[in-house]
Amino acid sequence: MSRRDPQSFLPLTHLTYHLLFALADEPAHAYALVHAIRERSEGRIDPGTGSFYSMIRQAVDDGLVRESARAQGADGRRRVYDITPLGRDVLHAEVRRLEQQLTATRRTLAAAERRGR
Repeated sequence: MSRRDPQSFLPLTHLTYHLLFALADEPAHAYALVHAIRERSEGRIDPGTGSFYSMIRQAVDDGLVRESARAQGADGRRRVYDITPLGRDVLHAEVRRLEQQLTATRRTLAAAERRGR
């Protein structure tokens, strides 16, 4: 089975980026992921649960995220998600893409400021 090129997933949506970013530390269930995204974005990103679950399902279907074998919660029904090696590669590729955009933006702004704009 051939592995998909991480570049083929770019650019990531902001929610997919934050999902992979949250899972880069450790596996987590969806509620913990929503909380981590809210916290890391200082409340600027507040994923709606319905669309968030759909996005997780898409990330699983794409092979970026997988359901962990372990479950959490008193009843053991909370699904725990983990980033896959492909998901980690895609996150790295997105970070490189964003860094390139920031570098180009800074250059453009600096050149405009030198011209007095």
